[in-house]
Amino acid sequence: MLGDMSENTEKSSYDVPIGSSSNEDNERDRPDGEALSLPTFVVAGSGNLDRLVDTARDYARAAASDNTLKAYAKDWAHFARWCRMKGAEPLPPSPEMIGLYLADLASGSGPSPALSVSSIDRRLSGLAWNYAQRGFSLDRKNRHIATVLAGIKRRHARPPVQKEAILAEDILAMVATIPFDLRGLRDRAILLLGYAGGLRRSEIVSLDVHKDDTPDSGGWIEIFDKGALLTLNAKTGWREVEIGRGS
Repeated sequence: MLGDMSENTEKSSYDVPIGSSSNEDNERDRPDGEALSLPTFVVAGSGNLDRLVDTARDYARAAASDNTLKAYAKDWAHFARWCRMKGAEPLPPSPEMIGLYLADLASGSGPSPALSVSSIDRRLSGLAWNYAQRGFSLDRKNRHIATVLAGIKRRHARPPVQKEAILAEDILAMVATIPFDLRGLRDRAILLLGYAGGLRRSEIVSLDVHKDDTPDSGGWIEIFDKGALLTLNAKTGWREVEIGRGS
């Protein structure tokens, strides 16, 4: 009986096998911006297994935000449409074809303007994620991809512009112009919090008021009697920033 249950579990992890021809047809017909559906776990077993299925599904939903999933879906839809226009298929992954796709994004074609290096890099990440969801592995280090991307970065990347640091008197001057209504209090908190914590704009807007340590979270803020504690999801991992009251 346990052997039968194990066999059923292995055969029915997904409603439709990833990479099947019917799935490819559905991907070609998927409208732009529609998020790729998460895997549906179908397991024949006891109530304990059913609860684990619900838990696994919740974790799968938490792997990425809705906006991230929508962006990945748009990336895939654009690449699949580009492949059809070139008489190619998006599945299975072809490093040579993806290298040509990156070159087209960098140079621009027809009414589509050339994308920035950061946009091309992000779109490549979206393709890698989409391929992984379909049971394929995209090797970004493959020479057909890595060499083209390196050439794009060397030719089109712009050197970072050094921003002038804001001083304490600048922040105080800004705060002095803000009214004391609800929106004004919010803006004051954003300016003072960002300055005291030395935060980037992206770090400020990604902060939440509740603890959220999922991979897609940007961090959260906790208020204490002696000040605030910021927990940030930085590029090098999670880090904490303490801000004393009155600082």
